[in-house]
Amino acid sequence: MPVAVAGLRQGRSDGTGRRTYEQVEQQLQLPIRNAGLFAALRRFVVEAFELLAADRADGADISFSVEEHRKVRDERPFYEYRPMTERFVRERLDRIWALDASDDAAWTVASDPACAAFLRAGRADAVADMSLVARSELLGPLLFAMAETSPVFELDEPALLEHYLRFEKALYATARRYVAITPMWGIRLLYGDLELAPGVTLRAVNPEWFRMEWPEAAQLDWGEGSHEGLPTVVLQFERQVGADDDEHAIDPLRGIVDVTSAIRALAGGSVTAGPLVVERFDWKAMAPRPVPAIAARRCGHLPSRIDGTVATHLPTALRRLSADPDGTLARALERYQFAATAHGMSALRAVFDMLVEIYASEREVGSAALRLAVVLGADLSDRRSFIDAMHHAAAVIHKGDPPGPDTVRTTRVLAAALRATVAAGLVGELPVTSLQTYADGVLIGERERKQLGVAAMHPDLETSNHS
Repeated sequence: MPVAVAGLRQGRSDGTGRRTYEQVEQQLQLPIRNAGLFAALRRFVVEAFELLAADRADGADISFSVEEHRKVRDERPFYEYRPMTERFVRERLDRIWALDASDDAAWTVASDPACAAFLRAGRADAVADMSLVARSELLGPLLFAMAETSPVFELDEPALLEHYLRFEKALYATARRYVAITPMWGIRLLYGDLELAPGVTLRAVNPEWFRMEWPEAAQLDWGEGSHEGLPTVVLQFERQVGADDDEHAIDPLRGIVDVTSAIRALAGGSVTAGPLVVERFDWKAMAPRPVPAIAARRCGHLPSRIDGTVATHLPTALRRLSADPDGTLARALERYQFAATAHGMSALRAVFDMLVEIYASEREVGSAALRLAVVLGADLSDRRSFIDAMHHAAAVIHKGDPPGPDTVRTTRVLAAALRATVAAGLVGELPVTSLQTYADGVLIGERERKQLGVAAMHPDLETSNHS
């Protein structure tokens, strides 16, 4: 392979793009399966680089971004200057697409059955013009990557071959790799990465890894909470997609909501996801999608700590939650999250109605309050707080008065009770579907009250919206 690459570097096509016999022979020595596709892509990169290099020679400058490193390390300076080659290339894309080599490369990609199937994967618009898709999803990203490798626009043959072989490996694979990630904010992984389910992992990442694995997402400004403008914890979904699988059935949005909700139930805190999820089929990046609002809304301001206890129970909680997406636990958790992100009477009504539904067979506030107190109250003070909060909520809702400080306090107490109920059900500490029978048994002395573990919490909820 090194001899062949060296030969390609020395030989250049003439103005018509024709190649000598020696160049073709050397190309065939490369470890590639589709020599025609490689040749078309190489010619496209060569002619695009010639255009870009000519502009630089005429005085066009590449702007630089200045990145400040807060911790000075030996291997990098305090200030790092990054050439913004992608912007330089994008400003000249119209002229690049007008090149004959661009048309030839797009036609070669679109007319190849394997390439066309690859570009259609995961697309709803099956009738799209494959030449345009090839430009936006293959030629453009390839050119950006090569320009990043060589900002002076001199073709790096080994780098081009490496990029092409990655694409070809995905192109002719029997099973393809689907990956999606979304940033997770307000969360601390105390014991490293955590596998929640097969192919679903909470990962701690650094800026170097993020830029290497997701260069298109690294261009986005992730805002407050990021490190060097990039997230430090991501939720990653990964699976192999066979030839007979339906790519359109892959949707990480439901999983993002379930994971975020389960963490909020067990760890509390302000964990949020998004605001975007980025996806990739092998070598091809897909357009970012917004994360559902319930997972993206801020739910407090204290960080969610994934300690050893929460980490142990989180996979079980996620399985229970995803197994019955319309069940009592899922609805109760949705009400809790709504109360933690909403204002006023709507938040109070959401948690109050759900607690009455769980703890009483009819809309009888007194029995619901008593059962709630005996199930969740660790001592007399806690039980008194729950009972007072339930009766106060019933009176406020009945009168319809504007919410005041007491209503905010009541909402916090009842939201905490609902969260504790959901958490106990998700980890199997309490039988949520039969809590009325369980509570009645404790009241009349037929059974001992269970001491709650991961679900135990003080009956007060501190959120950014209600403080």
